[in-house]
Parts: sequence; structure tokens; C-alpha cells
Amino acid sequence: MNRTSLPSPIRAAGASALALAAFLAATLAAAPARAQSADEIKIDFARAIYRHSAPLINNDRPQPLLRAVVVLRVRLDESNHWQAEVFRENSQQPEMTQRAVESVTQLPPPQGLTPKAQALLHGDGLIEAWLFQNNGTFALKTLAKPQRGA
Repeated sequence: MNRTSLPSPIRAAGASALALAAFLAATLAAAPARAQSADEIKIDFARAIYRHSAPLINNDRPQPLLRAVVVLRVRLDESNHWQAEVFRENSQQPEMTQRAVESVTQLPPPQGLTPKAQALLHGDGLIEAWLFQNNGTFALKTLAKPQRGA
């Protein structure tokens, strides 16, 4: 059976998969944008997490009752390595907190930051929430789609 003899839903699914693969490859290869405002810095950080934690990312709308919400303060240390300080965790599921922290600490040092972004990230840092689904995937609040209704 050749490709043209496949039923049209299968051909469409294959084409969609190829388009998604091309989009992901382009996104993962993209250089981080130069952030200007605090919101842009936060968005660039969230995009970096999404690029480096792709298999763990939930790109759908978060479920109505999340498995866990972890809130971290994220900063750069004096060597430009990412640091995470836990603000809120689910003590019943410490593996979710660990997964959130690891998604930060495994990031490579950022490149091309403006002086404003460097000052923010070396100083107060930024606060971000990890929204965990039942299956262990997560979305960051900054980039998450609206949560589904109950």
C-alpha cells in the first residue's frame, strides 16, 4: 500500500505530524529573544523551559483540578547558572516540586540578555507557577492556556 492509497484521515494525520515536527524543530533551534520588559523576560524564560523540557510539557488546556501547583522564584547566580527557590509546593507529591526545580536547574546559562534582564534575574528574579496535570506533564502559568471548566 503506497501513501496515496492510504485513507484520507491517515494521510491528514501524517501531514499534521510532519508539520508539527517541522514546527518543533524550528522552535527548538530558535535563539532566545532579547528581552526588554519584565513580562518579556518571563515569557523568554518560560519558552526556554518549554524548549528544554519538551517531553514534560502539556500544551493543552490544563485540567479543572490540577494534580499539583508548584511556585518557584527563579534567579541567576553569580556564574549565570539558574537557581530555583521553592515558594509553594505540594508536600504530598514532592516529586512534582523536584521536577519543577530540575526543569530550571538543567537550563543552560542564558545568552544575549540585556543589562535590564541581567539585573532582574541576578536580583529579585522572577516568580513562575508550574501547573501539573495528573499524568505528570506541566504548563507554566505564563504560557498556559485557560484552564478547562469542571
